[in-house]
Amino acid sequence: MTFPLFETICIEQGEIKNIHLHQQRYERTLQQFYVDKNHQSAVKIHDLFESIKKTNEFSTAVLTHKLIRCRVGYNHQTLEINFFPYERKSYQRFQPVICDQINYALKFQNRRLLNELLTQKGNADEIIIIKQGKVSDCSIGNLIFRQGSQWFTPNTPLLKGTQREHLLQIGKIKEKTIFAEDIHQFDEIRLINAMNSLD
Repeated sequence: MTFPLFETICIEQGEIKNIHLHQQRYERTLQQFYVDKNHQSAVKIHDLFESIKKTNEFSTAVLTHKLIRCRVGYNHQTLEINFFPYERKSYQRFQPVICDQINYALKFQNRRLLNELLTQKGNADEIIIIKQGKVSDCSIGNLIFRQGSQWFTPNTPLLKGTQREHLLQIGKIKEKTIFAEDIHQFDEIRLINAMNSLD
């Protein structure tokens, strides 16, 4: 069975983080990818929270590791859930890479183009993908840029991440158009995704 789409969900000290945002994106993606292609009657929507908690591996993973990356692969009918211990990394250096044709509006398992772009990072830790002259994302998440005490995130992301949405909702970051030539104006750049928050 193939699972063309996936969600990465953070489980920290037993708490499943931002699960309502993952549920919303999961359902929205099903709508866009399957229902809009006349598969409406075949789509089955799962409760991600309940599906994760009732797996046999959940309790063992939570007892064994403080920080877990939960990967939920899915199609229009079923889920595939896996747990992996996770260690946060530090990303200090970013290499801008231009790619005008990239489209990653849905969280696809196929990351071929993203992986190809990542090979251009050189000695940097990650890339900054520039599309049509504007900053979008890196290969594994969204980006935030600090100017003084204020954090901004590009209003042209490839994928609207759940951590990005959470930080926007609580007012810790603001959206802004960031052109490639603006990058040097910022004091700091950080990578955010389901596993890496602003804090």
